[in-house]
Amino acid sequence: MRIGRISNMGRKWLIYWSVLALFSAILTSCALETKEEAEKRLKDTGSAGKLTSVQFYVPVENENKVAIVDIADASVVGEIEVGEGPMNTVFSSTMRQAYVTNHLSSTVSFIDTMNLKQTAEVEVGPMPHGLILSPDNKTLYVATVADQYLYVLDTQKAEVTQTIDMGEGAKTNYIASYGKTIYVSDHENDKVYIVDMTTNSLERTLSTGSLPRAVKVSGDGSKLFVPTANDGNLEIYDTATGELLQVIAAVEGATDVVITEDESVAVISGVEGNAVAFLDLKKGQALAIIEDLPGAKHLAFNRLESRVYVTLSESDEVAVIDMESRKVEYKLEVGVRPHGIQIKALPGIGGSC
Repeated sequence: MRIGRISNMGRKWLIYWSVLALFSAILTSCALETKEEAEKRLKDTGSAGKLTSVQFYVPVENENKVAIVDIADASVVGEIEVGEGPMNTVFSSTMRQAYVTNHLSSTVSFIDTMNLKQTAEVEVGPMPHGLILSPDNKTLYVATVADQYLYVLDTQKAEVTQTIDMGEGAKTNYIASYGKTIYVSDHENDKVYIVDMTTNSLERTLSTGSLPRAVKVSGDGSKLFVPTANDGNLEIYDTATGELLQVIAAVEGATDVVITEDESVAVISGVEGNAVAFLDLKKGQALAIIEDLPGAKHLAFNRLESRVYVTLSESDEVAVIDMESRKVEYKLEVGVRPHGIQIKALPGIGGSC
C-alpha cells in the first residue's frame, strides 16, 4: 500500500471533517472555554444564579458592593462586597474574572464571578477610576484621578508591575482601548493620552474640548468618541491622525457614550443635565432627549442593542430605555449611588463571542 496520495473522495472527506471539527471547536471553546468547562457551566447554578442568564454588574459607591442585575428577570439577583467607593468594572474574556476600581480605598478588587467573591484587593494610586484589560487578559491598566500615572497590574500575580507617566500635572480618569492602543482622558487638562500597550509608554497627546469624560473607540478602531462635559458635546476624532471629524451638541454634563454597532446612533448621558440624548451620527444632530433621569451617569447596551441601561446616581436606580421608542420602560433600585455598569455576557452561548 502506498502512503502519500489521497483520492479526490478522500480529500473531500478530509476537508469535511476538518471544517466540522473547526466549527465544533468554535461552538464548544468560545472565549477560551473547553467542551468540559462549557458543560459544567451550563449545569452549574452556584452562587451566581443561573449561568445561562446575562447579567449586568453595577458598582454601588456608598455601599461598597457590586450589585448584579439579571436582564431576563429584571431584578437584582446578587451582590459582591468590594473596597470603598467602587466605580467601574471590566471582565476577562471568559467572564470568570472581574476587576473593580475602588475610588476611596485606592485599590482594585479581583473578583471570582463563579463564586461571587473578592479574591484579592490590590493597592494602586490615589482615587482609581477607569480600567481596561489587555487582549490576552494578563495585564490590567488602571487610571487614577488624583495622580499622573497609569498603573499596570499583572492579573496572575495580583500586583502592580509598572506605572506609565502621563506627564507632570496629568490627571488620568476614564480609559478605553483598541488592539494595542490605550486612550486615557484627562478631565482637568482637556486632553486624551494615547499609550502604546506593546511598550507601555506614552505615544502622543490629543487636545479636546472642555472636561472630557468616558472615551470610547469605534468597533474598527478608526474613531475616538469623546463626551465633553462642560461643552455638552460629543466630539469624534480620527484615531490615526488626531483630526477632529465632528462635534455634535448632546446634553449638559456629557458623561458617557455608547455607539450602535453600525455607528448610526450614539446614546450619551449627562450627569449634571439629568438626561440622556440619542444622536444621529450621520446627520450630526439629536434625535431625542429623555429628561428627569437624576444623575444619569454610565451606559451599557444589552446584546441586541434593543435597550440601553443607565445608572442614575442620584436616585439609586438603573433606568432601562427602549432603543426604538426612546422611552424609559422601567427603573430598578440597585443601591445608594450606582456608578458604572458593565454587561456580563456568557462564553459559549453567544455572549462574549
